[in-house]
Amino acid sequence: MAKIELLGEDNFISAMNTENKAWRREHVSQGVFNSFDGTKMNYYYAIPDSAKRAIVIVHGFCEFWAKFHEYAWYLYEAGYAVFFMEQRGHGYSGGKLKTPDIVYIDNYNTYVEDLHVFVEKIVVPNTSSMRRTLLAHSMGGAVGTLFLEKYTKYFDSAILSSPMLKMKNNTSPILIKLLGIYAFLFGKKKALAPGQKRFDGKPVFETSSAMSKPRYDYMFERRLKDEHYQTYGASIGWALASLKTNKVIMKNAGKLQIPITVFTAGNDHLIDPEGYRQFEQLVPSAKFINFDESKHEIFNAKENIRKEYFSDVLEVLERL
Repeated sequence: MAKIELLGEDNFISAMNTENKAWRREHVSQGVFNSFDGTKMNYYYAIPDSAKRAIVIVHGFCEFWAKFHEYAWYLYEAGYAVFFMEQRGHGYSGGKLKTPDIVYIDNYNTYVEDLHVFVEKIVVPNTSSMRRTLLAHSMGGAVGTLFLEKYTKYFDSAILSSPMLKMKNNTSPILIKLLGIYAFLFGKKKALAPGQKRFDGKPVFETSSAMSKPRYDYMFERRLKDEHYQTYGASIGWALASLKTNKVIMKNAGKLQIPITVFTAGNDHLIDPEGYRQFEQLVPSAKFINFDESKHEIFNAKENIRKEYFSDVLEVLERL
């Protein structure tokens, strides 16, 4: 297995502002393509010499390229080609509302079709002889799983990191139904969902999904400097669409035959573990690795957790 120097807490910021910045400048390409409905989608990719395989990263809710600078760098250094698309309504991709810090989607199949066009137009032409792994986090885990169920020919394996197979939800089904009726009747699907907030520029590390403050600070600084990265709250439409994904994922989970490694966080305030239990029963090829003490973002956890996680990810890829 390739020996990668994993960054700690003290050297993270300096490394990101020097070596990682130089890597992005010299090796990462950026581009734009038109999705199935003409929406312009922003993407990045980096292909090392003699790449072992291609990794397509699918990010989570309110995330963007800068949040994966470290992750993508490690994969590249380990010899893997890396492809990253900013999902609809995120980063520099189109599909944002007039209030750009609120995220809206009509249906998760829209995310899936964006990913399909990205894989067809950008990934496949650049990786024709390579095997491919889908690596998806959080909301991206829901999108990625739905994609794998619908399109079976593109990837021979998958790594799901804290995937949103079922979103935590304390609202009664009756209230959810009433919210959907209200949003439909009064045209409020793009309004901020109950319990959500707009971007106010105030960091909230203590209640965030990260456990590494330097990593949280690095990401938040980029939010402050660039309004494209200020996606922050869910719309009613996004919330309703997200709550529907669990049933769709489980209905078609039997179609998943490829090796899938699922990394889970024991201290995850966003994901309902019941989704993992359902998935494990329906997908015999899935292997689960749990990090009991980690919050939702395992790749931004405390140093000992984070380093074990990245070592496990690289080991999984090496075995493939």
